[in-house]
Amino acid sequence: MHSSTLLGLLTAAVTVSAAPCGAAVSSGTIKCPVVFDGRVKTTSVPTDFDSYATSIFNPDYVKGQNLKWSEILQFPSVANARFDNATYKPFEVTISDKSIFQTQRGFRRAGLQLSGDTNTGSPGSKGVKTLHFSLKWDAQRPLNLSHEYLNVWHEAADYSANQFNFEAGAILGQASLPKDTWKVLDRKNKQIWSTPILKNDWQNFAITLDFNKKFVFPRLSLFLRERKLTHRQHPPGVLLQGR
Repeated sequence: MHSSTLLGLLTAAVTVSAAPCGAAVSSGTIKCPVVFDGRVKTTSVPTDFDSYATSIFNPDYVKGQNLKWSEILQFPSVANARFDNATYKPFEVTISDKSIFQTQRGFRRAGLQLSGDTNTGSPGSKGVKTLHFSLKWDAQRPLNLSHEYLNVWHEAADYSANQFNFEAGAILGQASLPKDTWKVLDRKNKQIWSTPILKNDWQNFAITLDFNKKFVFPRLSLFLRERKLTHRQHPPGVLLQGR
């Protein structure tokens, strides 16, 4: 198998809000403070991600046992995404046949965990939290959409399920779902939202978890000034702690 690419995961920043952020605030008061910031600084080098002292992610998880993050992450020469600027830059996560985590040989893993996030008692699992991220198709190393790709997720603390799965490609056992879409699946692996994969543009996403009301809100924003093109509220379910 040739090395495949999980695209560029740009702005994995969780924000606190009673509702989706975006409304103007005349007082200048921050209504949606960032809890965990997954943006990569322009000064970062691959080896920064191999150490707890320099990485904004957990340097030990989740990846192939004999791999370092400096062997997985790359910094492509592409235009900035929605939340990048002179301070932050895009990065890319790659997978290969070496991406075997522990004894899980049925699939490949390279999953970034935000530093400071914990399985229980985390500020990321209280109240209303929104995970913002941007993705862009890599034409040089395109995904094989006949496979299933789990790109972003939030796992329950008891490991019973994921609160949501943000996926692409062919979903195992669900042949009726189009392969060329980004999809949000609930903890029962049922699709609750989707949008076509664009090959030439950044796509910006926001998934809100309301741990008070047990709601999931997937949202899409294609362009810089469009806050919300698609918005669907998933019915109440079970939202446990986790990361």
